[in-house]
Amino acid sequence: MTPQTDPLAWPEIPGVVLEKELGRGGMAVVYRGVQSRLKRSVAVKVLSPVLLVDPQFSKRFLREAETAAGLNHSNIVSIYDVGSEGQWNYMVMEYLPQNLADQIGKGNMASEKALAIFSAIASALDYAHGKGFIHRDVKPDNILFREDGTPVLCDFGIARAVGSATRL
Repeated sequence: MTPQTDPLAWPEIPGVVLEKELGRGGMAVVYRGVQSRLKRSVAVKVLSPVLLVDPQFSKRFLREAETAAGLNHSNIVSIYDVGSEGQWNYMVMEYLPQNLADQIGKGNMASEKALAIFSAIASALDYAHGKGFIHRDVKPDNILFREDGTPVLCDFGIARAVGSATRL
C-alpha cells in the first residue's frame, strides 16, 4: 500500500469519515466519504499541501471555494463545506459517482441525450459566468450525473473570477 492509498496517511476532515480515494491530480486528491452527522455520502477534494509554499495560495483557494459554494444552479455540483484543518485545505461536496467520460466509454450515445447534456452544461456555464466565474476546464471527467440522470458540472478548481488575476 502506497502512502497515498494508505488510509492512515489520509487527512482528517472535521465531520467526515473518508472511505476511499477516488482520484488524484496535480493539485488535489478526491476522496469518497460520509458526513458523520447527516449520514450522507460526499466527495472531499483535498488540496495538496505542497501548493501551500505560497501562504497566499491557501487564502485564495478558500476565498474562491467559498465563492464557488455560492453558485446555486441545478447543473452545478453542490458544495457543503469548505475549510482548512492543519496543513489541509478541503472542499466537501455532493458525491456523484458517474461521469460523462464513463458514459462515452460505453459506446454510442443518442443525439437527443448528448444535446440535453450539452444544453444543461451550457446553462450552468452561463449562470456561473453571470456570477463572475469562467470554468476553464470543461471536459467529460468534470460532467457528473445525479441518480435521476441530471448532468452536473463540477471542479471549479481552476476557475477564474472575471476581472481577477486570481487563478487556481
